Amino acid sequence: MEVKSVEEYMERIRVLDALEQQAMGLSRMLTTYTDRLQERLEQRIEIEEGTEAIVLASIKNLEAAVTSSVQQKQQLIVKCRQLDTEMEGVQVISKKLQEIKQLLDVMEYSIRKN
Repeated sequence: MEVKSVEEYMERIRVLDALEQQAMGLSRMLTTYTDRLQERLEQRIEIEEGTEAIVLASIKNLEAAVTSSVQQKQQLIVKCRQLDTEMEGVQVISKKLQEIKQLLDVMEYSIRKN
């Protein structure tokens, strides 16, 4: 009986050794997967941070362009108002010249008719 017990004992040791080796292999695989996952997460965070920085820079550039455009349009409106004010006299003269031309056309027509 003792032989059987020793044989059983040795078999159990072999089984335990095999299980231990499998557990160590699984542990290494899990460590590898965890390390790869950590690396990918870090890469993803870096990409997201880079993307965020690009988006923020784009927004700031767009804001500056819009602000500049608004300022230029405001300056253009001021210039147009100044021109309107300055051109009032010219417009009055232009209307009077048109009226004179119409009167001359009427007079010329009347002269030709007679």
